[in-house]
Amino acid sequence: MPRWASRISLEITGVRIEHLQDISAADCLAEGVAPTDDPVAEYRSFWEALYGAGSWAANPHVFVIEFVRV
Repeated sequence: MPRWASRISLEITGVRIEHLQDISAADCLAEGVAPTDDPVAEYRSFWEALYGAGSWAANPHVFVIEFVRV
């Protein structure tokens, strides 16, 4: 998409690969999970709702892309 057509611009500040179950509580909150006693459990429920039962247990590699709005 040309820059003039975008509403926001993002600058990628980091990229890494990790196992899904290595996600931290802070990462879950950054993903938009509501603050609870156990944000990782909330994120697990969300993940399995999207990708099906057993998808969390499979513990796939995921790309973590960090960015800032510019």
